[in-house]
Amino acid sequence: MSEHSSWAEVKRRMRAAAPETTDVEREGRKQAARTATEAYVLGHHLRVIREEQGLTQAQVAKSVGISQARVSQIERGEIHNLESMRTYAAALGARIKVSIEYGDRTAGVA
Repeated sequence: MSEHSSWAEVKRRMRAAAPETTDVEREGRKQAARTATEAYVLGHHLRVIREEQGLTQAQVAKSVGISQARVSQIERGEIHNLESMRTYAAALGARIKVSIEYGDRTAGVA
């Protein structure tokens, strides 16, 4: 039988293993991981939409005015700016909405 650790114990061991890492650095790493995950999920959804429409990466690339390699990067989550994503989504007949969430409030911003 395997032994399981609580999340609190895992965090304690990580802090002990790297005591020089500050809480600010840890928070920055968490945010970077969160952002990378969101980009990956967005790229995945764009790929699914493209495939549902029966389009190739080359066809979308031509429509957007970027290379097929860049379409592939976007679909793998290598997203560098929101405007590229909006243009890509528009080529598929979709749109990207941006909102700010703060506490119990949500505001659409773009």
